[in-house]
Amino acid sequence: MNIVRILSRAVPGVAVLAALVQSPATIQAQAPFQTSPTLFSGQATAVNGKLLGIPMTLIDTGTIAPEGGTIEKHLLCYPAGPNCTVSVPDATNGALGVAVLNATVVAQGHGSSARASVADLAVNAAGQAISATFIQARADARCGNGQATVGAESEIAQLVVNGQEIMVTGAVNQTVDLPNGAGVVVINEQTATANGGNGDVTVSALHVRIAGPIPGTDTDLVIAQAHADIQCGQRFCPADKDFVTGGGWLADPRRNFAVAGGIKNGGFWGHLLFIDHESRMKVKGTGVTAYTVTGPTTRHIEGTCEIDGVPGTYQVDVDDQGEPGRLDTFALALNGSPVANGVLSGGNIQLHTCK
Repeated sequence: MNIVRILSRAVPGVAVLAALVQSPATIQAQAPFQTSPTLFSGQATAVNGKLLGIPMTLIDTGTIAPEGGTIEKHLLCYPAGPNCTVSVPDATNGALGVAVLNATVVAQGHGSSARASVADLAVNAAGQAISATFIQARADARCGNGQATVGAESEIAQLVVNGQEIMVTGAVNQTVDLPNGAGVVVINEQTATANGGNGDVTVSALHVRIAGPIPGTDTDLVIAQAHADIQCGQRFCPADKDFVTGGGWLADPRRNFAVAGGIKNGGFWGHLLFIDHESRMKVKGTGVTAYTVTGPTTRHIEGTCEIDGVPGTYQVDVDDQGEPGRLDTFALALNGSPVANGVLSGGNIQLHTCK
């Protein structure tokens, strides 16, 4: 404010211009970031598919809401009978037995996690016998610094196929062929992608495929499947939130200016006021036709103007070198010819960007 008073006394009639110059430079608030929330998905199933052509789903969490949350479902045993008193009837006529079925999905904060497990599995279908004492699948999708990562694992204890115990290696998509081309058992079946802020992973601990004795009686059964995916929230600059304002003067000769430029609501925005006190030339902007980010601290503005009342064009280049603005620069060309260029003698160029 002291600078404004000195100018008002030393150069009569400039007080109004000085006020115009100082007003844009007082805009100090940085343009706000916009954010997109982290979105989640996840699902866990204990048993899902078809057995001898019969649709079969036991314990399914369903898909968790995009905003996240927690789902947990469980069942003590299947089917109902002498060793399992829960009221779930046998739809497979003894082809499936399983206990301690559990499925859980937790999605919150920076991660989505799904887990499914069963115990005491016994599948007997089309002459094929498959059993295991414990089966578990776990899938995770997480965000870190806006980037998604995924991971999955499965665990199977005492897997036996047609009387032969199978060595579970831990490798992804380990396969065990059933005799005479009857089918295949896939262990630790996984699909996964992670690209930028998006991550998606599915793991099936055990996938049993058996050809049925007649059409329509095939078995395609997944035991312990977990799925997790995530879309990482982002903090970003909207396209129309980069703009510059400023005002000040250059010495020898004294030239006062006020300038602004940027993009708002999909269009160019800004203004220009300029007085050369030696030549008495006065310039008033009438429109902005271009705004360009030319560097981390520099911007280029073009527009139409009136030069002593005559229509013309202007080109402005500014550089915001930080506060308090003593190293900021301003350059002006009118109708393509330079008329001012230098480090500010006073005032400030203020770049407003959330970048």
